[in-house]
Amino acid sequence: MLDVALRNISFGVLEDVTLTFPASTHSAIAGPPGAGASTLLRVIAGIAKPARGDILIGTRVVTGVKASRRPLLHVTSDIDVPRRWSVQHALVAAVRARTLDREDRHREYALAAEKWELEDILERRIDSLSTTEVARVHFARIELLRPAIVVADRWLERVNASAAGTLADALYRTMRIIGATVISAPATRGEIALSDQVVVLDRGRVVQSGSAADVFANPASDAAAIATGEADVIPITIRGNTVESVIGSWEVREPPFQGSGVALVRPGDFAPAAAGEDSDLIFGVEEAGFADGRWIAKGMLSGGVTLRIELPPEASVHKGKLLALRYDPARFRLLPRELAPLRASVPTDVVPPLRETR
Repeated sequence: MLDVALRNISFGVLEDVTLTFPASTHSAIAGPPGAGASTLLRVIAGIAKPARGDILIGTRVVTGVKASRRPLLHVTSDIDVPRRWSVQHALVAAVRARTLDREDRHREYALAAEKWELEDILERRIDSLSTTEVARVHFARIELLRPAIVVADRWLERVNASAAGTLADALYRTMRIIGATVISAPATRGEIALSDQVVVLDRGRVVQSGSAADVFANPASDAAAIATGEADVIPITIRGNTVESVIGSWEVREPPFQGSGVALVRPGDFAPAAAGEDSDLIFGVEEAGFADGRWIAKGMLSGGVTLRIELPPEASVHKGKLLALRYDPARFRLLPRELAPLRASVPTDVVPPLRETR
């Protein structure tokens, strides 16, 4: 299989991007909206030509090579066949694109139809299928094509949320069996966990790369923290060994900097205080949602700062509920940054006097 290398690529929002995607590995390109992930994939696929820099596939420079001549498959969430085709037609067209004899084609076709649960819908037209069924056909075609390199732009975007996890696991396992080099802009955070390498872009520049676990545990910026999971950005000021913030103050033995900065915090960094235990913060719930066996409650603190906290499934959660919270500031990631002054707002982390509630 082939690796892919970018050398000082600049195009649109992208600025001097230098990266290597090793052969037969899965790399996720993550970042906030507008960071340049889709643009980077289009450059790799040959749909867009960079203003500066080189693209190498293996040892070959392909910067000026047309998209159709590059040894890769560029895919999105849209299946690349006419919607009037039947599922059978779509699969046969894919397996015929490979140099296989008749017996091998039939075997590959049958295995793909069984694996992706398509046997009962082979005669149906693509335009009569649900979005999840179309996705299964789409992924079966990718497997049948057996690409050496897959450049995937949000290929799970249209998959039903309830089926996304199962399909993502099957898809990435399949790509590993094939040995394909996968470079993707994930539609879900679950895909990031299935990748070997996470590359975080922010405003067209690479701000961090590494394993998903490393980036999650030690984000180098708020873009990296948010890309790899739920995170909030809390403004802080460090004076000496004291960190001051809207969620309280705490001491650090070796402060990483002095002056303005931010603390990157995860919902799981907070826990309800036990009965009779001192609390670090009084938090007012403004909205909450239940997913993956837990509550994520959201509230607004002083200065318009948003805070999300994780609560156990048995917790009683409703709008306006006040919670006494504990946190371990050693889990927070502290980063220097010049910040604009906090704007005044009504805090929800303080119980108002009785007269103000009438």
